[in-house]
Amino acid sequence: MRKTAIALLALCLAAIVAAPAMATSLLSETFTYADGNLVPNGGWANFSGAATDVQIVSNRAVGLGPNANDDHVFFAAQPLTSKTYACFTVKIPAIAAAPKPIYFLALKDGGTAAFVSRVYVLPISGGFTFGLSHSSTSATVGVVAWSASTLLYDHDYNIVINYDPVAKSSTMWVDPANESSPSVSITNSAATSIAVQTVALRQSASAATLPTSPAYVGTADWGFSVDNLGVGTSYIDACTAGTIAVTPSTWTNMKALYR
Repeated sequence: MRKTAIALLALCLAAIVAAPAMATSLLSETFTYADGNLVPNGGWANFSGAATDVQIVSNRAVGLGPNANDDHVFFAAQPLTSKTYACFTVKIPAIAAAPKPIYFLALKDGGTAAFVSRVYVLPISGGFTFGLSHSSTSATVGVVAWSASTLLYDHDYNIVINYDPVAKSSTMWVDPANESSPSVSITNSAATSIAVQTVALRQSASAATLPTSPAYVGTADWGFSVDNLGVGTSYIDACTAGTIAVTPSTWTNMKALYR
């Protein structure tokens, strides 16, 4: 009996030693503040613009250009050797014309110019879809669109993004069940990797500079309404931090045994 107990203990210790390092929740934000300016609630700060701040409206962060304040919030700076995930809910209020192609959320360093894994609203077929860039865009560096079909205005979508500084790539999921759900990715091997440590909400009326094909042509300003924002070192930790329900992977279920 003693030998059996010792053997079982050895197996448990081996499993713990062999298990991957625990992932970490870096930020959890549900915007549960009084209506009014987002800053300085929850450590949010303005890093660009001097007009109208992102607003808290019924416990959501609501933004609208033209070129109003951009806000960010810090989390622990991440190494250049590991991925960072962000998870959030977003609704795009209806507009009467095709939206300008503009990004509204991104991961970044602690400054004002180094943005990665930027999430866009892109005009398509008289409506919109979400888009993603890994870095700054130009006439030769573009975005990847989530879908060739239009999405719904005034509808909540759950979005997950991943920044990979090693592969110099970014990935996006829309309404995923788990990390194995369909996604889109984009790579820019020429981009400089950064140690991300903030997530930013951006208000702008300036359309992004993009390649001419595919053409993303829109003229209307638009707004966003964001909730349940989480950042983590794994998909599940980011989405759990943001309180978005996800279906855990097999490893996630096992991981809970060691917490």
